[in-house]
Amino acid sequence: MIKKKYITILLVISALICVLIAVALIRVFSSDAAIKDAAETDESSIFESISSLEALELGVIDGDELREQNGIEEDSDAGAESELSKEVDVAISLRSIQNDLKIKFTDSSNDRLIIGVPFTATVTCANKTYTYTDSDMDGIIYISYVDAGEYKVFMSDVNENGINYSAGKSQVITVSDAVVYAKVDVKDEIKTEAEINVAEEDTKVQDVDETTDLSSSQGEGVSGEEQSYDEDISDEAEDLLAQIESENNASEEAKKKIEGPVSGTLTAPAIATDPQYVSAHSGVKGVDVSKHNGNIDWGAVKANGIDFAIIRCGYRGSSSGALVVDPLYYQNMIAAQGAGLSVGVYFFSQAVNVVEAVEEASMVLELLKGYTLQMPVYIDVEKSNGRGDAISVEERNAVINAFLVTIKNAGYTAGIYSNKLWFENRISTSLFLDYKIWLAQYVDIPTYYASRYDMWQYTSKGSVPGIAGNVDMNVIK
Repeated sequence: MIKKKYITILLVISALICVLIAVALIRVFSSDAAIKDAAETDESSIFESISSLEALELGVIDGDELREQNGIEEDSDAGAESELSKEVDVAISLRSIQNDLKIKFTDSSNDRLIIGVPFTATVTCANKTYTYTDSDMDGIIYISYVDAGEYKVFMSDVNENGINYSAGKSQVITVSDAVVYAKVDVKDEIKTEAEINVAEEDTKVQDVDETTDLSSSQGEGVSGEEQSYDEDISDEAEDLLAQIESENNASEEAKKKIEGPVSGTLTAPAIATDPQYVSAHSGVKGVDVSKHNGNIDWGAVKANGIDFAIIRCGYRGSSSGALVVDPLYYQNMIAAQGAGLSVGVYFFSQAVNVVEAVEEASMVLELLKGYTLQMPVYIDVEKSNGRGDAISVEERNAVINAFLVTIKNAGYTAGIYSNKLWFENRISTSLFLDYKIWLAQYVDIPTYYASRYDMWQYTSKGSVPGIAGNVDMNVIK
């Protein structure tokens, strides 16, 4: 009996132990599951964070918003340490045309001017030392006058926005009193219109009276009536101007029938048979174009009797003096030559001295790389209401000469474009008879006799299939 009681007690104890073991095992498995779930949750959060950070790097999401969502405070010191690791190797290039010195700072990795950095250059010559700073931070220090001699230029290291800029060695250049009319490197200075204020820089002015006679000129050949040259007026404004012009022309024609020809303009009945008119308009016909003429169907232009095109390659800004490429230059060059037209180029000058004229010619030569010309390279010198208007006749002569000689020395035929008034009053045209003379005078028969001319721009209101709107028309004698 006692033995049976002990056996019962042992069975109860064994059962309790089994229950305790089972409970313990259940707890262990539950804990492992909870830990696994927590780990999976953390892992998911980590992957989400990585994905968000990648998106931050790509600029898809806002950085401040990401930091706020993840409770991250921006560590400015860490960012500074990262930036300080950046190094830029600066190449110093020097250029001089006549008693001047231009220092350029370019990135050695891409040959582009470095902007936004206040570079400082130390310049030594004949035991004298000068320090200059790129105060406008355009990557160029320009010293308009220095004495002739040998100059050594060294750039001081600079840290800007956490980036170290340094140049490996100094550069040496010899400055001369005499001009060498040869191409200088300006390719890194040529700008597109996206980089400038076009309204302030491309300000060519068309003075109708300047192409006809001096009856209303004042002072140094300044026309009394001037009309701004604006190709971007509305269609309604163009129609109104055309109507006004038509009415004025009708009035003038009526007057001429009573008074007879004035300033080389013939009455309508005499035009077709007048020998002077026939002689003046006989020759090879061509157009000159720029961005203002828009996209051109050069095949249609060629098919309608136009044999040549003078294409604007660029201009110097009327205000800042920046060198700017015409937005449609390359397109016009390729398409016009592809259509079989003979091609030349012109550059609208705003140079105020010889140095700038050589720069302008150098820009043209840079833009002509890869092209063959059949027509001359012209410097366009006329009114702009800009920096080029104010110089004297002597200064303008020097500018024209520097441009033409530089172009000629590069192996191209060179010429000048201007109008009757400027050729007779603001340019000593007789000095340039070794070059091509391109006259603008909008009359039936030219009345310009100050010198010979080789090409005549006889209207700015021409019409040619393939070109929308008005176009300048020319004839080669």
